[in-house]
Amino acid sequence: MKAREFQSLDEETRALLRRVLERQAYRQRMAANIRGHGIKFFSELEEKLAVATELESALQVLHQVERLYVGLGGKELTQAVRPRMERIPYPASRQELAVCLGVIGRAERVVARCYLGGISSDFASIARTLSAPPSGMVEGEEERFIAFASEAGNRTQAQAYWTRWTVVALGAMGRPDTAGDERAVELHLRKKRVGEVMADFLDEIDELRKSVDLPLPDPAVHGLEVPASLAKRFAPQS
Repeated sequence: MKAREFQSLDEETRALLRRVLERQAYRQRMAANIRGHGIKFFSELEEKLAVATELESALQVLHQVERLYVGLGGKELTQAVRPRMERIPYPASRQELAVCLGVIGRAERVVARCYLGGISSDFASIARTLSAPPSGMVEGEEERFIAFASEAGNRTQAQAYWTRWTVVALGAMGRPDTAGDERAVELHLRKKRVGEVMADFLDEIDELRKSVDLPLPDPAVHGLEVPASLAKRFAPQS
């Protein structure tokens, strides 16, 4: 963040921006760790190189986030995100990695777009990087998952994978309708409230959801908070 930007922010804004960066650092570490873990599922060297390239990109963004955090007076970013990192699941197969990359990637792009044009030009630059279309590798993996889910014998497992990563993606967006959520918009840190970002994410994954013909999970079953206006978009659990 540029010096003049620091000088223009009051302490409330700085504190909220540090929280934004903590959540972004959590998502970036998750993205990097999942790719580092998942590279073992690829047998071909070219495939491994493609995953490694995505891993490097995630780490470069994380480095930029950490620099901004320190510039805002934050300390021990790794410690700030550690409790949440310990709760992240890791894909157990290439099929699960495939849906993980598709769902998490969509969530990241949706979240990033709401920070474009925010008061921090440096964070907006990071958001532009994260808003970029998915790589060919990710698109290929999505096709792999669609093929996997289309086979009758795989439906139960496909649903488990789909549910797990949809829940993780929604949970990483934050809690809707909190005081901090409202103030982040009022202070122009981001353009949309968490509930609106969740709605955009559901729109973003709808085509993939229809391709695999799998219902969304019930938020209440998984401890997720979503606005009442979105409740009808989730499937109740029997």
